[in-house]
Amino acid sequence: MLTVLFASLGSFISEIPTSIIKFQTDQKKISMYSAGFINFLFGMLIFTAIAYWRNSFIFNLASLPTFTLRAFLEIIQTHAMLLAITKTERSTYAIVRNLTIPLLLIVDFLIGFTVSPIQWFGISLIFLVFGSIFLFKIFNLKDVGYPIFTAVNAVATISLFKYNITHFNSVEAEEMLIIAILLIYLFFMAQWKAKENPLVFLKQRIFFGQGFISGIASIFGAFAISFGNPGIAMAAERTASLLAGIISGHSYFQEKHLVHKLLIGSALVFGLFLLAR
Repeated sequence: MLTVLFASLGSFISEIPTSIIKFQTDQKKISMYSAGFINFLFGMLIFTAIAYWRNSFIFNLASLPTFTLRAFLEIIQTHAMLLAITKTERSTYAIVRNLTIPLLLIVDFLIGFTVSPIQWFGISLIFLVFGSIFLFKIFNLKDVGYPIFTAVNAVATISLFKYNITHFNSVEAEEMLIIAILLIYLFFMAQWKAKENPLVFLKQRIFFGQGFISGIASIFGAFAISFGNPGIAMAAERTASLLAGIISGHSYFQEKHLVHKLLIGSALVFGLFLLAR
């Protein structure tokens, strides 16, 4: 119960900073690089506090080959994710990113893990849902390539993350170092491409609040996994994220076809929970 509660709360809360990024970048108040930097900065502070509290910073140099590959893919992932947030409709981004879960299960099957008949049914249902989306164009598919890329690339980044923390590093060390690399990349891009100093935006309440709320969402997400089954946590997180994206897209960004999107979303939610069984 706590797993579902915390995962859902984390997703609903994270919709706030995501919507702030989309709205403020649309209004040309901040670049996507500075907005992303602020989010990751607060994430770094949280992981640093957790690592200090648990005394759990463990990094094995033997992980460098896979860690370096993951860092490279995470930079590409972050860039594509920020483009997806700023250019794609909220509801479209929220639903397309769910492709990651069935793709992860298929990869698990290919490397020897067992996938149950119920999970295969869930995978089939999810792909059927996506097929109907592209066939009937229920969602706005403008710039849909960005969220599709992030959904597929996430399979690689998550798999490398799982491999590294299983064989080499602590979660805190792995995430802190990846976030540090992303902060350097985003700071450089903000300075070079947008001619901005991301730290200056922290003086404004809206952007400080964006980062702070993003940090709170990260805490809920971490506790959701620690309290129970990671599969259930991910299904609950993606379900809440999907509903939050559809609702915020309709309420704040005037996106259309709310009823159709909720029906499609409900079918996808059912498929996600079949995967978590």
